[in-house]
Amino acid sequence: MNVLEVNKTDYENCIADHPLHNWTTGAGRDVVPLNVTRTYYFISGKGFCFGGMKVAIHVHNPPPPPSASPIRSASPVRFSTFRSQIFVPALFAVAAVWDSFLMAL
Repeated sequence: MNVLEVNKTDYENCIADHPLHNWTTGAGRDVVPLNVTRTYYFISGKGFCFGGMKVAIHVHNPPPPPSASPIRSASPVRFSTFRSQIFVPALFAVAAVWDSFLMAL
């Protein structure tokens, strides 16, 4: 068996005549670095591709590592927290009254 990297057209049609790269090193120790974000197409030559010996691998960038959530401490209530707990509901209440007033006109 051999490992041939080909383009998409050659992959779809199992054409091994002009591979982009021959990764065959022998004894089943073929190693292919997949370090670029793209789709890789590999086939096995000598007619084995027609029997299903082919694979397409799409390599993505790794996701960013998760950020650590902030540690909450038992700190006293701040003005901004108080303001968001009072101001935002009050704003919605005023908006609802204003909307009702405009509907009554």
